Amino acid sequence: MSLPVRLAQPQDITQLIAIERSAAQLFLQQPAWRFLADGPVMSRQQHADFIQHQREWLAESASGEAAGFIAILPQQQDWHIAELSVAANWQRRGIGRRLIAEVAAQAKLQGAERLTLTTFIDVPWNAPYYQRLGFRQITAERLSLPLRQRLAEEAAQGFVAGSRCAMEFTLS
Repeated sequence: MSLPVRLAQPQDITQLIAIERSAAQLFLQQPAWRFLADGPVMSRQQHADFIQHQREWLAESASGEAAGFIAILPQQQDWHIAELSVAANWQRRGIGRRLIAEVAAQAKLQGAERLTLTTFIDVPWNAPYYQRLGFRQITAERLSLPLRQRLAEEAAQGFVAGSRCAMEFTLS
């Protein structure tokens, strides 16, 4: 299913928060990461900042139901995917793939060289999913400073060393 994707608007923020909370429920299936199901999500202010800078997109149904969103941060020649979430009732329908495709097209138009993200290595809908979409894990020696900092921040937040990785998708 390919839903239309548009830039998110301030009036979407409540739905965006609900999407991320819904998506996080998948972590109940992962004993080591169950705490994430009830963990923090992006704040209203974070969403407002992404929206103000036109860096957040929303997939929605013809009836206006928000299905998923993607938020990005430009970093040097990269667009970093800060968050990609698909509501539980919309998962496994290609929404995440559609959101990434939209962002990849926009990034390429604006001269970005690659998409990057950080994610869990062993969670099936994280690194293995992104690999199926064409992302590749970035080796430690090739990590940019912003990605090194992001992974260090994640470790400081309590993520076990070696559980996360950075990945890239080249836009050529």
